[in-house]
Amino acid sequence: MGTTYNIKIIPDKDSILSTKLIKQNIDSVLISVNYQMSTYLFDSEITQFNNHESTTSFTVSNDFSLVVKRALHWSKLTDGAFDITIVPLLYLWGFGPGQASELDDIFPEEHAVQKRRTHVGYEKLTTNKYYLQKKDPFIKIDLNAIAKGFGVDAVYSFLESIGMNNIMVEIGGEVRTKGENRKNEPWMIAVETPDLESAGSKTISWALPLESKAMATSGDYRNYYEIDGIRYSHEIDPRTGYPAQTGVASATVVATNCMDADALATALMIMDPESGLQFIEKLDGVEAFLILREGNDNYRTIKSSGMKISAL
Repeated sequence: MGTTYNIKIIPDKDSILSTKLIKQNIDSVLISVNYQMSTYLFDSEITQFNNHESTTSFTVSNDFSLVVKRALHWSKLTDGAFDITIVPLLYLWGFGPGQASELDDIFPEEHAVQKRRTHVGYEKLTTNKYYLQKKDPFIKIDLNAIAKGFGVDAVYSFLESIGMNNIMVEIGGEVRTKGENRKNEPWMIAVETPDLESAGSKTISWALPLESKAMATSGDYRNYYEIDGIRYSHEIDPRTGYPAQTGVASATVVATNCMDADALATALMIMDPESGLQFIEKLDGVEAFLILREGNDNYRTIKSSGMKISAL
């Protein structure tokens, strides 16, 4: 997945843990997810599907189908703010797999954007348990905004299946917890400051207790470029074809599972902040925390009514 993972297990007093064996099993889970959903692997399921330029059905694994189906669910509920068929636009803007996020100071022309948009649209994709089917043969999908969350859930499920009751699973910043930490307290998960000038360092400004929940954060500060003094993030609005200019620097979502939190954090980067929070308030068991950019160095924050987060 091109990132790191960090897993903490607080064993029961009478449990006998083989850390090596657990790590081998976790790696096996992640290798499986990667083979299904990584656009960087030439023989992965998603790459094979993207190369299948046909409207005939394409057989996929159950997990792959599950993730795509959930992605389409959130696409519909967000009116297309979240859309896994955005691949042609990602390449146009320099954010496709393997690209260096550089446009050489050339802004894509309107006709090029609109041409790419003709092959974008979640409604052009259908799925069931066994297959996916394109209504447009040139549709391609990218699951990076939901697959990490699914990976977290998959590792979490494995650890739960072997009787682990106090765990924290983190992959690339997406987190899911169960039980308590070593101090017999809820796991405390940090939210970093969206600092564009951090050059890889992280400043932590907020934290929240994550009690048997999942959390995901999306931001505009890790992958962007600048043209004529204006920063454009990798968060492309599928509905317009252009980078989102909502002022949202960071969106953190807490949900029951990490797959949903991951997708919703991305959607909130695209949606207008106020309407995004109104949308979150209508969802059961979901909370959000938004950091809004006001100039290069100033921020303000807004959150949903049930979000338990505090400044450090």
